[in-house]
Amino acid sequence: MQVAEIKSISKDDGYIYYINRYKATAVIEYLSKEATFPFSFYVEINPLGMRSYHVNDLPRDLDYPLLPIRKALKEYIIKMDKNRELP
Repeated sequence: MQVAEIKSISKDDGYIYYINRYKATAVIEYLSKEATFPFSFYVEINPLGMRSYHVNDLPRDLDYPLLPIRKALKEYIIKMDKNRELP
């Protein structure tokens, strides 16, 4: 299973300045299939500047376990954040 891409990333406005919320569409490849689904995630920055990443709203109708999907999406988001590709 691998994440092909995360597209249509939009930043949601929030009142808490140290939490950045996003909505996006994921394209994943698993078991010679491709699935596209919307999801949301947020990046929280603590007072020391450390970032934590959280993935939410994954669909439950995928034919693959959710934990590996969540882990792969989180790794992809971390890579995008380090490359400054998030809005």
